[in-house]
Amino acid sequence: MLQEHDDRLRIIRARTILDMLGERPATGRDLFRPLKGLDNAALLVRGGRVLDVLPWKSVRVPAGTPVTDMGDVTLMPGSINAHCHLQLSHTAGRTLFGAGFTAWLRSLIALLREEHDGTALALACRDMAEAGTAHVGDYAGDGLLAVDAAVRAEGMGVTHFCEWFGGQAPFIDDGRPWPPRCRALLERQPEVAARCAPAGHALYSTDARVLQDARQWCRLKGRPFALHLAESEDETRLLLDGEGPLWDCYRGMVLPEDWAVPHLRPVAYARRLDLLGPGTLAVHGVQLEPAEVTALAASGSTLCLCPRSNEYLAVGTAPVAALLESGLLCCLGTDGLSSNTDLDVRQEAVFLRERLDVAPQALIRCLTVNGAAALGLAGYGRLEPGSRAVFSVLPESLSI
Repeated sequence: MLQEHDDRLRIIRARTILDMLGERPATGRDLFRPLKGLDNAALLVRGGRVLDVLPWKSVRVPAGTPVTDMGDVTLMPGSINAHCHLQLSHTAGRTLFGAGFTAWLRSLIALLREEHDGTALALACRDMAEAGTAHVGDYAGDGLLAVDAAVRAEGMGVTHFCEWFGGQAPFIDDGRPWPPRCRALLERQPEVAARCAPAGHALYSTDARVLQDARQWCRLKGRPFALHLAESEDETRLLLDGEGPLWDCYRGMVLPEDWAVPHLRPVAYARRLDLLGPGTLAVHGVQLEPAEVTALAASGSTLCLCPRSNEYLAVGTAPVAALLESGLLCCLGTDGLSSNTDLDVRQEAVFLRERLDVAPQALIRCLTVNGAAALGLAGYGRLEPGSRAVFSVLPESLSI
C-alpha cells in the first residue's frame, strides 16, 4: 500500500486497470457477467487514497510527480483474504499433509505449545501485503495483539474472529462475548475490540450454547459470525455417529465425556442451532450434498472456499460449480500456513481456474467485492475515489 501520510500525487500506470466501479457483491449468474477493464490506464493516488482511475491519455503529469509504470499487467483492487490463521505461521512446513484431516490435526497439536518470537508472523504478513492483500479475516487466540500489530504494520486491514474452542473448562466459561483467551487482552485494548467478532471453531469443537450466544451477539452488533463447516469426512462421522478418528482425538480432551452426539450432518446441525443466515461466514464447505448447497444458499449465509488447504489436507474438493451457481455468496481464503504453502489468496483463484475451469470473472469478484461483503467492509473491493490505494496484479491465468 502507498503511504497514507505521503500527500504527494503519485501515478501508477498499467496496461489495464480493473477498478470494479459499479460492481456489487455477486451470486449465481451475476458472478459470471463480463468485466471490463480500462486499457492503458493510470491510477492516481494521494495520501494512500485513490483519487481517480483514468485513461493515460487524459492524465496531466505535473513536473516532479512520481510515475510508476507497472508494465504489461492488469491491476485490480487489493484482494480480500477472508479466512486465515496467522497465529499458526510458525508451523509452516512442519505439519502432515496428504494423510487426512485428523492426521494433520494431531501433527499440529504437537506444535501449539512451542515458544516462538513472532518472526514467522511478521514474514507472513509482509508476504501477504506484497501480494496485494488489502484485508484479512483472521482466526484469533491468545496471540491476538501480536497478529493485530503485525498486520497493521504492513498497511493491511484485519477482522479478528475471536475463537471460542472446546466444550468445558478452561476453554469455556460464562463470560460473553469474548472467549477466555482473548477477553483480558481486549479489555485492555478496546480499540482492537472494534476490529473483533466472537466466533466458533466448529460444530464438533465448540459448545453449542456458546455458538448460539456468539451468533446472537454478532447479529445484534452487525458483525460477521464465522465457523468452520463441513470441512472433512471426519467431522461428518463425528456429528452423525459419534465415531471415527476425530472423535477419538477430541473425546475427553475437547469434547466432554457426556457430549451428546447430534446424529445430524453439519449443515442440518447448524440449522437446528440457528447458526446460519445473513451475517454468517461458513468456511470450507467441502462435504456438502446437493440439498445442503441449496439450503446454505437459501439461508443467506456466506461461504469462504479454501481449496488449496483442502487439497493439501486431502479432505476432498468442495462442489464449487454448484456453490457458485446456487445463489450463495462465495469468497476466498488461504487458511493458515499450517495447511497451506503461502498466504497469497490470489493463488486460491488460480487453483480453481486451472483445476476446475472456474470462470475468471467469478473468481475476481470472489477476491474483491464478495470478500469485502463477507467481512462487512466498506471501502474495499473497488478502486474508487476515496478508497484505500491497495492494488494487486491479476495473475495471467485470470485474464478476462
